Amino acid sequence: MTDLTSIVESLAKQALGGQASQNNSGLGGMLGSVLGQLGSGQSNSSSGGLGGMLGGVLGSLTGGSSNSGSEQAGNSSSGTQSLLVAVVPLILSWIQQQGGLQAALDKLRGSGLTSQVQNWVDPSTSSHDDVANDHVQNLFNDQDVEQVAEKTQTQKQDVYGAIGTVLPQIINALTPKGEQTNSQEANDDIQKVLGMVSGFLK
Repeated sequence: MTDLTSIVESLAKQALGGQASQNNSGLGGMLGSVLGQLGSGQSNSSSGGLGGMLGGVLGSLTGGSSNSGSEQAGNSSSGTQSLLVAVVPLILSWIQQQGGLQAALDKLRGSGLTSQVQNWVDPSTSSHDDVANDHVQNLFNDQDVEQVAEKTQTQKQDVYGAIGTVLPQIINALTPKGEQTNSQEANDDIQKVLGMVSGFLK
C-alpha cells in the first residue's frame, strides 16, 4: 500500500484551506466533507468521490477567474492550491503512459533528474525541491497540459509549475519503502485513483 491517497487528501485539504473535517475516516469520508464545504453552485459535478471533489475544486477555482492577470492576485493562493489538485490525474496518467512507476522513474532519471529522483524516493527525506518548468515541458505532452489549462482557466506556465510542485510529492507517496517499494502495488494504486477521476480526464 502506498501513500498516494494520503497525498491526494492532503492536497485537497490545502486547496480548501484545511477546512476538511478530521472526523471522517478514509478518502471517501474526507472527500464527502470537502464537497459539502465547497458551497452550492460552484461545481457542475454532482458525482461523489475524488472525481466529484476534483470537479468541486475546479468549480471554486474557475468560479471567479474569468479575468486573468493582476486582478486575480487576491485569489492566487487558493487558486494555486486548487491547481495542484487539478494536475494530479495528469501526473498519474503520465506515469501510466511511461509503463508504470519503475519506467517513469527511469524516464525521470534519463532526463537529468537522477539526484532529484533519489531524493524523492528516499523515505527519510521530507522536503523535495520543485522540478524546473523546462524539465516538465520536456516530459509532459503539451496538449495534455493545454487541456488542464483550459479546464482550470489558467496559463500553461502555471500548470507546468503545479506539475513541478506535485510530481515530487506523488513520486514520494508512491515509494513509501524507497527502492524496495513494490511497483505493482504503486501501479494498482495509480489505477484506483485514476478510476475515481476518470470523468475529469475526459
